[in-house]
Amino acid sequence: MRRILFLMFAALVMCASQVMADTLKISVIGAGNVGGTLGTLWTKAGHSVMFSSRHPEELADLVKRAGANARAGSVTDAAAWGDVIVLSVPYGAMPVLSEQLKGKLGGKVVFSTSNPFSGRDGDVGSKALEMGAALADQQYLPGVHLVRAFNAVGYASMKDESGKGKAIPVFADDAQAKDLGARLVRDAGFLPVIFPLARANEGLPRGPLSGLWNEAELKGRLAP
Repeated sequence: MRRILFLMFAALVMCASQVMADTLKISVIGAGNVGGTLGTLWTKAGHSVMFSSRHPEELADLVKRAGANARAGSVTDAAAWGDVIVLSVPYGAMPVLSEQLKGKLGGKVVFSTSNPFSGRDGDVGSKALEMGAALADQQYLPGVHLVRAFNAVGYASMKDESGKGKAIPVFADDAQAKDLGARLVRDAGFLPVIFPLARANEGLPRGPLSGLWNEAELKGRLAP
């Protein structure tokens, strides 16, 4: 009997250790509606999340809503702390952010929800749209493992449709970005379907891969 109890206890410890090993430290840079919603979904999935902005002292209410796994910090704090960095900022901020984060993100997975718009983001947005959002990201953030997702899903839909079997496109090329990107999408309550980064513009608002999908329909668009 003692041996059985010991083995049951050992199994519980192993399971708990595995869960802890599987949790991520996720830094969300830009804690507006999209970043705040995704970060909260990830805390509910058991991950630790640092919300960051230029004014982290203003994030107390968001941290409280997100729960015990959430905290706030500066952008620099977030870049150093996270296993994965989530960008959810207006694209016009990318040149300044690029300088602020220079040398701080090398080798990390960067998960970008940020979209360029020519009207809102001026020349920065227009040039990014022309060259391709993913290529622009890589020029601003060299040396990272880039993944783009949730680029054309409103934050209200993220909350309302989480856990309902909806699929979204995930744009990534290298294995690390694909794996972590897909995991973050699943842990937010959605089904990931991987596309190459070269097609990232198709996932921007009003693009052919924008929005939420039935998984079979989205997989049917994998072919060029």
